[in-house]
Amino acid sequence: MPSMKHSRVINSLGYAGLMPFLAAVLAAYAELSFCEWPASQLFLSYSVIILSFLAGALWGKAKELEESEVSCLLLIGSNAFALTGWLAVLLGKYYLPVGLAVSMTGFILVYLTEHKTQGLLQGVAPAYLKFRLTLTCVVCLAHLLILILIL
Repeated sequence: MPSMKHSRVINSLGYAGLMPFLAAVLAAYAELSFCEWPASQLFLSYSVIILSFLAGALWGKAKELEESEVSCLLLIGSNAFALTGWLAVLLGKYYLPVGLAVSMTGFILVYLTEHKTQGLLQGVAPAYLKFRLTLTCVVCLAHLLILILIL
């Protein structure tokens, strides 16, 4: 990612952000809980936090663009993805598999949105999109593992 500022920090934070996902999968496999919270619920709560963070990043990208239909769609999408996270939490309270599926779908849609709008943003290197794809794949795999463990 040579054209992006702070690429080392971005990479480090991105990969470090995978650790709670993976730790929650291991904890769910070991049937551990934290303060009476099952690992699968902790996984969902962290998932929604990260999904909301990514939604906020889309808001920032929309502000970089000239006012256009695409920038409006990014702003609306940003809010829709944040609300998707909230919906995942609400559903996850009583229907955890559905909440996890909603959250995972949100991650996929955020990535697809970034992929579709990549060419519109200056300074976004193709390596960044590859990095985001790697992160999204690991996050989705972690969601699938949690789903397997709870079903």
